[in-house]
Amino acid sequence: MATTFRPAPIGSPLARRGQAGSDNVPIYLAVALGYMLLLPPQLNLMIGTTALPPYRFMLIPAALYMISRGLRGQIRLGWIDALIVAATAWLWLALFMTTEAAEAFTAAFAQTTDIALAYFFGRFTIRSLRDLRAFLIMMAPGLAIIGLALIAESLTHKRLIQDFAGLVTGRSAGYRIDVRLGVFRAPGPFPHPILAGVFLASFLPLYVLCGVRGWPKVAGIVAAVFSFFTLSSAALLGLVVGGALLAYNWLSAHFAILTWRLLFVVTGIVVFVAETATGSGTYGIILRFASMNSVSSYHRVLIWQYGTQNVLKNPWFGLGYGDWERPVWMYSSSMDHFWLLMAVRFGIIPSVLMAIATIWAVLMLMRAATASPNYIDRRAYKGLAISLGVFGLSIISVALWLSAHIWFFMLIGLSVSVSGAVLNAPRHAVPVGPRRQLAQPIERRPELRGNR
Repeated sequence: MATTFRPAPIGSPLARRGQAGSDNVPIYLAVALGYMLLLPPQLNLMIGTTALPPYRFMLIPAALYMISRGLRGQIRLGWIDALIVAATAWLWLALFMTTEAAEAFTAAFAQTTDIALAYFFGRFTIRSLRDLRAFLIMMAPGLAIIGLALIAESLTHKRLIQDFAGLVTGRSAGYRIDVRLGVFRAPGPFPHPILAGVFLASFLPLYVLCGVRGWPKVAGIVAAVFSFFTLSSAALLGLVVGGALLAYNWLSAHFAILTWRLLFVVTGIVVFVAETATGSGTYGIILRFASMNSVSSYHRVLIWQYGTQNVLKNPWFGLGYGDWERPVWMYSSSMDHFWLLMAVRFGIIPSVLMAIATIWAVLMLMRAATASPNYIDRRAYKGLAISLGVFGLSIISVALWLSAHIWFFMLIGLSVSVSGAVLNAPRHAVPVGPRRQLAQPIERRPELRGNR
């Protein structure tokens, strides 16, 4: 009797059986790195003036593991990978053009670890939606603990996690009372509350849409929502925009007229009008409504104004880690804009290449959502696209460093691999989903053949 063959879904145990990715070791490596990102800075190893966070002790030797898997052809490299490599190579060139050799080598090596190695670590360890879901499930307890710690720190006005780590290591947490709207800005294990906010907020779309169920889903969502207690504009922007896109995704599933293409067209029109018909432009409008403090909002506008002037004066190789030009009354040298900071330090080329890679990864995820015949997987691809897109938008108001920096590039890398699992799959390997069944002649249906 004839039977109908249905390929196993991509990422399922059946489809992966006998392949190099059939073991869970890469996922465990990703989880181990994820928990290292939750360690406080008091645990960083100091060698002179150079800080070596715990995650670098994993990423650096992991480069050998990634090279070996790459040589065996277990990852299909593409143009987006070349963008990250090119951006990293330009960092080396720029630093050696602006900085003394010894300092340039140390800084370039650190940037390579935090950008290229973090990106390729995501590429090589999270290669399918199955891997991503397993990663999110195992990360849920740690994220929930950090989220609850943020509430406790806000209520007690103390850096509980870093104070405890300071008692163990003998290093001060750099205690500072930072209150906004009458609430203490909780940093958790991060060196600044804004990093804790942007890090945790990025998990909201992942846990809502990626197919994780039960208590891990609840724990992940709660941890992301609790990023509010960092009282940072980046966290607020991530939660509001991420929540709005999640709501639009739900509406688009119920109203055919509300498509993602329509949203992109409307967004493009709004940006065009903001740039041509307003004095502050898109960036100024975002800061006006997203910032929780008018003073910090105005300061960020000044950073953009004088920071872009620095880029125009040094467009190719930047200033390195030297101080940037600004009025003397702008006493702080911090630049709360990741993309602008990269351009000021290393020239415009790396910033543009990394921005293109981020946008490209989001577009790949949206294409994967369209190509996937499985409804649950389509939601997962959209959730990942929302998370990465909102993260990339949120960092227009924060300079990334340490754990949040690693997670951003790891997120880009795993997004490329996960979307590629569908986009690079042969047509015959695409699973049959509930909304796209293959038509079968009636005479070939096995349940009817026996009645002839």
